[in-house]
Amino acid sequence: MTRKKSDAGYRAALTGAKGIVRLLIYVCVAFMIILAGKNSYSFGYNVFCQKPVASQAKEQEVTVEIRTGMDGREIYNLLSEKGLIDESIWVFEVQYLFSGYHGNLQAGTYYLKTSETVNEMLGILAGVNTEGQPQAEE
Repeated sequence: MTRKKSDAGYRAALTGAKGIVRLLIYVCVAFMIILAGKNSYSFGYNVFCQKPVASQAKEQEVTVEIRTGMDGREIYNLLSEKGLIDESIWVFEVQYLFSGYHGNLQAGTYYLKTSETVNEMLGILAGVNTEGQPQAEE
């Protein structure tokens, strides 16, 4: 009879432990889903709500030279080093792909401003907006 009581207590404890473990797993899964949603929203916001590095009042003009055959990563490194963008490489790559200028950038020297968004800069580098650029003045 003592054995049956101890088996029943063990089974009750095991059932309770399984319930706690199951609850912890559900909480972890919910936390992971919330974290993934937050990161996805943040990434999408950064891609589609482009903001310039500086306001119009504090803008600076920077000279940038694009060489033939530069890929997205090299352009990102150049613009980032010059202080024109502050996005991550992943955000910039997606902006570059969705901009419509992917593969259409032209080699040359350009004047870019810190008050321009990434899409505006890519438009200038693709030769779409040439106002105030060295090639347009010649």
